[in-house]
Amino acid sequence: MGKTMKNFTVMLVTMSLVVLLAGSWAAAPRVMAQPGAPAPPQWVPVPQVPGIEYAPNIAQDLFRYGGEFFNWQNGAWYRGRTFNGPWLPVPEPPQVFYNIQAPYFKVPPGWAKGKKTGWGGAPLPPGQMKKGR
Repeated sequence: MGKTMKNFTVMLVTMSLVVLLAGSWAAAPRVMAQPGAPAPPQWVPVPQVPGIEYAPNIAQDLFRYGGEFFNWQNGAWYRGRTFNGPWLPVPEPPQVFYNIQAPYFKVPPGWAKGKKTGWGGAPLPPGQMKKGR
């Protein structure tokens, strides 16, 4: 392959990556305050989950943890360095997020919906204890 062809190939690949990345940034979610709410999030600690705070005044599920921000939106998790992004998709949140109960989400993920426990903290309700064995 000649030098001109190599330069053209490198330029074409670079341009393709730029277009691809620009498209993924454009599709990333935007965090919006609810109408009448102040623009910046009002952070409230999530009870019984140390280190995680949520923003009840924001229309989306927005959390702050370990100096980063996490957004649960349209069935996917996103992470950003500021509360308004830019957002990058993450396959799953840090493990501690699985301790957040459904009331702290606007739209809870599947693992937070309908968590039931039995007597004394058992993993199943009393009528279901036999079925779990």
